[in-house]
Amino acid sequence: MFEFALYLFGCFLFLTIAEKYRITTFAITVIIAIIFPFVAEMSDFSYFMQIKYYSVIFPTVLFSFSKCKSHFTGESFEKVFALMPVILRFALALNIAEAVVYVFLFDKFVTAFFGIVLIFTIPKFSYDENQDIGFEDILWTVSYSLGLMIGLLFHPIESLLTSSGIAILAIALLSCGYVQKWNKWISFRIYSLYYLIILDALFSRNGFSIYDWFYSEFFSPENRITLVSENLFRVVSIVLCMILLHRWWKIRNFYSPKTL
Repeated sequence: MFEFALYLFGCFLFLTIAEKYRITTFAITVIIAIIFPFVAEMSDFSYFMQIKYYSVIFPTVLFSFSKCKSHFTGESFEKVFALMPVILRFALALNIAEAVVYVFLFDKFVTAFFGIVLIFTIPKFSYDENQDIGFEDILWTVSYSLGLMIGLLFHPIESLLTSSGIAILAIALLSCGYVQKWNKWISFRIYSLYYLIILDALFSRNGFSIYDWFYSEFFSPENRITLVSENLFRVVSIVLCMILLHRWWKIRNFYSPKTL
């Protein structure tokens, strides 16, 4: 419990520093991206997890760069920053697509469909008056978080990533609730996941895993997976899919050209 509390404190401190010192954070992400292949111990990881790690490391570099818009001026930089909302939206879609493929391989078809719906309904990224990039869509944000939690909770294989994945999803939501700015959710989501990956790369050695800090008997498959709870979350997933698709369809028709 002490180790988990220590992680939470460190994570919130990291989120605060990353938001305040943007140029420094960008420099750190670039350095870590360069040295990560040499310091990370991933030989015991599956190919999926290795891909997942790199799909977080490199988009985080782009994201941290996008948050430095006010520090870089010039026509060339303006053109690059103008592309960042589209690039980051695409990166988020790829990140979700990885999870969709993974749960589909375990016959979790409802959760996979939920992920596909999330991809189709990703809100558009944009810069606000404070040069923060992201979006403010509570429905999609909560649906995304719940969808990933469902995928982790009902993953049939015992994994230390289950509890840690749910924890960092909760951290991003709680951080948004604390600052009362939902457009910062993408920052909290990316940096909290990034922080965990960096801790794992630096400290998981010689039989010790940083994910041990998150482990609880509750998260073993025989304790967390029951027929009743799985069916309940299937219903929740389907309802959220219908709501997201209905809203997406209404917005799409509203902005479509009217025909005579």
